[in-house]
Amino acid sequence: MAKIINKGDWFLVEIVEKFEPADSNKLQELRRVTTWGNYHLINAKTPSEAYDKAIKIGKTSNYNFINQDKIQMKSEFLGIGDLLPIYEDLEDGAEILWNDYGFISSKRSKKIVRTKKELISRIKLKQK
Repeated sequence: MAKIINKGDWFLVEIVEKFEPADSNKLQELRRVTTWGNYHLINAKTPSEAYDKAIKIGKTSNYNFINQDKIQMKSEFLGIGDLLPIYEDLEDGAEILWNDYGFISSKRSKKIVRTKKELISRIKLKQK
């Protein structure tokens, strides 16, 4: 396997942001907003440094724009959803995350798995 990155300390950070019409009633806590968790690789010596770098990146998510329906929208950085160390060198096929589903039935374990079609249909590619 070819190495991609082989030095430094790396973290995977989830930056959470929301999108909503700029004139939304901010007092209505139960209003629906589009929410994204964007994962970023951060090179840092400590978890604290990685968190601070992620905050700086997240703050760039605060902006207004007009959507395709000509509605003034607001993008707002909410904070950090997850901060995970990467323990291995990054290379093609390297394990970077794991999830402990707990002590569950074999039947439930099989329900976690998705088909190629299901997985690919969920991916929204960024526009170039």
